[in-house]
Amino acid sequence: MDQEQIPIDETAEWFFFSGGPGAPRYGDDPTKHAVDHDSEAFVREVLQNANDQGLPNGEPVKVEFGFVTLTGEEKEEFLDALGWDDGLGERMRAVADTHNGHRYERVVERVNDSDAELRLLVVEDSNTTGLTGSWDEDSNYAALVRDELYSSKQDDTAGGSYGLGKSVLWTFSGASTVVFNSHLAHGERGDDSPRLIARSKFPTHQLPEDDTTYQGAGWLCQPIETDDGPRPESFWGERASRLAEQLYVERPVNSGTSAMVVEFQDPTRDERPDVQDLAQEFVDASVKYFWPAIYRGDLEITVETPDETLTADVQSVPAIRPFVEAYDERMTDTQTLVDPGDVAGLDIPVELPPRADGAETPDGSVRLSARLASPADDDAYLNNVALFRGAGMVVKYYDQSRVAYGDRNFFGVLAAGEARMEGAPSESDLEIDRFLRFAEPPEHDEWESTENLREQYQRGFRMALDDMFGTLRDGLRHLISKGGSGDSLSDNVLNRFPIHGSGNPRSTVSPAEPAFEIESSSRFDGDAWAVSGRIIVLPEEFDGWSADISLTGVGEDGSHYDDIPIDQVEIDQSGVTVTYDDGCAHLVAEEYVDEVSFSGRSHSDEAADLVHGDVGATQLEILAELQTSEGD
Repeated sequence: MDQEQIPIDETAEWFFFSGGPGAPRYGDDPTKHAVDHDSEAFVREVLQNANDQGLPNGEPVKVEFGFVTLTGEEKEEFLDALGWDDGLGERMRAVADTHNGHRYERVVERVNDSDAELRLLVVEDSNTTGLTGSWDEDSNYAALVRDELYSSKQDDTAGGSYGLGKSVLWTFSGASTVVFNSHLAHGERGDDSPRLIARSKFPTHQLPEDDTTYQGAGWLCQPIETDDGPRPESFWGERASRLAEQLYVERPVNSGTSAMVVEFQDPTRDERPDVQDLAQEFVDASVKYFWPAIYRGDLEITVETPDETLTADVQSVPAIRPFVEAYDERMTDTQTLVDPGDVAGLDIPVELPPRADGAETPDGSVRLSARLASPADDDAYLNNVALFRGAGMVVKYYDQSRVAYGDRNFFGVLAAGEARMEGAPSESDLEIDRFLRFAEPPEHDEWESTENLREQYQRGFRMALDDMFGTLRDGLRHLISKGGSGDSLSDNVLNRFPIHGSGNPRSTVSPAEPAFEIESSSRFDGDAWAVSGRIIVLPEEFDGWSADISLTGVGEDGSHYDDIPIDQVEIDQSGVTVTYDDGCAHLVAEEYVDEVSFSGRSHSDEAADLVHGDVGATQLEILAELQTSEGD
């Protein structure tokens, strides 16, 4: 049962909790330093949060970014509605006088300068759940206006699991203040919509002639008394509507939330960018990271300025078009890229460990497709693989330039989980989607070993990721090889071989007769790694072969560090050429060469303590490809 709630009065005011003796102090919002905060990151995080709150009705989530510039009387009226002279301005001036207050000092100066403009950014989403729930429960409302580093998501396939993305709203506010206006899709008070509240995030501060220490967060609200003392309460109904109009966050009567960022600024820039330039950056960033959701019709994005309205269309960003084509034709039976523009694809097997509670997980696959590049393509993301899952957000553009050779450049897509195929996802797709969600760090820009994975799954989650990426690289080589036909991936590709072990191959693809026998070893020699090995071709007939040799640092915990460039590789036999690209040695052998011995050295780096520092071992990766008259 809810606690008894008694309105203190009927006026809007800024409410801050005060800390007693010994209470912790906050120098600033720590989440501002947790992720990269440029305009691209802002768009990415805001859209992810909106996309995750979509209603399950088959209709798209709609997001509109709107820039508003205020001067003169409009500016004064806005500041009056925001309560600048009723608490907010006084607190901001108090914070500006502290050693953490430089950014706030600039805002105070802009407010006091009658000729200076105030820039607002309104983010309006529709067909989303809205700010449902109460202060005292696990809810969308509490996660946004009460909690820190806590996420309240719709389901296991939502975009994030840390609750960190929302921090960008305050990071991009020069006043560290955001106003929310929401129509609720459901809940006990859904009929009372709209719901309005504002939240500020300041450092701990004291007011002049007041010994009370106030905590950082404050709310423009109607404070109420509860059994546990006063707390902020949002405005509802007609009163919220009137305030929303004055604060430029009025919205249509449909479910969703409007968030208004006060004095929008990019903290990574010294200069104040032009609104039109910002609008185009927002469009480009929206398409770059959300083209899968846009293409599927799950997400519609517009950016409005005082002069025009721009639409985020997958065809409007040339660098993204090849990825869209690769995704559109991902289920093709073709495994051969012959002419520029061709698309080929194959399944990458994924084996997941059991869940932490012992529940078994089904084996499944993710879909890899690649489009052969043409001279007419925009090459901004050439030889990259777009990684994404059911949420429809590109987690990363995975650079695989070392796989490309000659004119065999490509654009790749790895569609995982609910994004793998059309129609209802399989049980394994759902589990892979869940697994990869927990593999995302707070920035949502990688699939890697995380603490969330450790909590959700038993041992083996790191190997599952390593094997998936290793097989992805193998699959790319298969797809872009000029003779790459056949039904089995392992007809073409020999898998990875760890350097510190028995030298036996570790299979990550379907069984087939081995094409090579490989031996290898390495040792640290003063200031570099010395590598050596032997590659033996097993079939009697072939038309030549090639191999790539690369070296990766391995930490004591088994994690992989940056690649260690190979400076030189020496070959005793004739008929073998060696070239170098991006720290990798590429060997090409003629048809009469059935055995090669090699030795080489890595790049020496006196500044890196490779033996006693983080990297105490290496893994040698040898990817070999055989060419035969049958095209295998």
